[in-house]
Amino acid sequence: MKVMELLNQLAALPHRGATTEEEKRAADLLKQNLTAQNIPSELESFKASSSYSWEVILFSVTMIAGLLISPFFSKLGAAIVLLGFWSYTRHFMGRSTIFTPFIPKKKSQNVVAQIPADRVFDKNIILMAHYDSARASSVFAPSMVKNFRQSFLLNTYVGFLSIIWAYLGEYWGLSLWFRIICIGLSIVHLVNVIIHIHREIFHKFVPGINDNASGVAAIFAVIGELQKQPLKNSNVWVVFTACEEAGIQGAKAFYHQHWPDLPVDNTTVINLDNIGSGNLHYVTGEGMLLYYNFEESIVRACEELTKQPKFADIRPLEYRRAYFDTLVFTQHGYPCTTLIALDDEGIIPNWHWYTDTIDNIDEKAIDHAADYTIDLIRLLDRK
Repeated sequence: MKVMELLNQLAALPHRGATTEEEKRAADLLKQNLTAQNIPSELESFKASSSYSWEVILFSVTMIAGLLISPFFSKLGAAIVLLGFWSYTRHFMGRSTIFTPFIPKKKSQNVVAQIPADRVFDKNIILMAHYDSARASSVFAPSMVKNFRQSFLLNTYVGFLSIIWAYLGEYWGLSLWFRIICIGLSIVHLVNVIIHIHREIFHKFVPGINDNASGVAAIFAVIGELQKQPLKNSNVWVVFTACEEAGIQGAKAFYHQHWPDLPVDNTTVINLDNIGSGNLHYVTGEGMLLYYNFEESIVRACEELTKQPKFADIRPLEYRRAYFDTLVFTQHGYPCTTLIALDDEGIIPNWHWYTDTIDNIDEKAIDHAADYTIDLIRLLDRK
C-alpha cells in the first residue's frame, strides 16, 4: 500500500480521539487494510478513559486543598499535598494513580496482527504505532509549545515545594505572609486545573496526520517489504495501539494481554511516532521525570545503521519532552526504540494542534523512516 493512500483514508475521518466512534472506525479501516495484504488481525478490546485531563485536574485540586488547610492543620495538609504530588509523579511516569479507578472508562481497541510465516521462531519483533489522535490544548498552541518542557519542570518544582511549605505551617501557620504564599502556590496548581478544564470544554480532537497516521502508514510500507522478503529468524507482530494520547493505555492493554507470549530476552519493540515531517531521530531513552535509558543492543543497532550514507542524517535522541508507548515496555526490561522526526528547534511539527493535517506531511520523510525501519528489522533478525 502506498503511504499517501492510507494517509488519505485516515484524513477522511475528522479525528481519531480516544474511545470515540471515530477511533473505532479507524481501527476497522486498519483491520480491512491488513486483510487486503493477506494479514489476519484482531481488534482487542479494553476499557480506557477518554482523556488524561481528569487525573491532572484531580491531583492538582488535591494539592490545592492540602495547601489551603496547612495553616490550620499543617501535618494533614502536608500529607494531602504529598498524596497529590505522588499521583502527579506516577501520572507523568506513565503509571496509574489513586484516582485512576474513579475515572469513567469506555471501550477502545488495539489492532493486533502477526505477519504470516512458514514457521514460528523464537525471536519476536513488535512493530508498533498508535493510531489515535489528541485533543488540542492551550499548552500546545504554536506560541506556547516551545515552552512545554519548562512549564512542566516549573509545575514539578512547585509541587515538590508545596509539600515542604505545607508542613512549615506547623511553625508559621499563623503568619499572614505564610498564608499568602500558600495562596500563591495554589494559584500555580489552579492554572493547571483551568487549562485542562478549558481543554475538555473548548478544544477539539485534532486530525492527527503526523501524530500518528504517519507512523501507521510507514508500518504498512514496512509490511509490504517484509512480505516480499520474509525474515529468517523472527516473528513480526504488528500492533496499532489506541488511547496513546490518553495515557498510553493501549500499549498497557497489549502488554498485559500478551506478555506471556513475548519473553523479555527475545522480544524487541520498534515504535514509530510522528515521522511525517522534520529530521528523523532514533530514541535512546525517554522519560519526563524518571528517565529510562533504552537497552544497549538496540541502540547499538540503530547507531550501526547510521554509518551507512543513506541514513547518515539520522541522529540519536534522549527524549524528555513526553513519553511514548515504548515506556510500558522499557519499564519491564524490553529492548525498545522509537523513531521520531523533529523540526530544527527539536519540537514535533504541529504537535497536538489543528494544523496537524495532511497538507503539512512530507511523504519523503515517511519513506525515509520506513526504509530505516526495514533495515533495522533485518539487522535485528540477523543478530
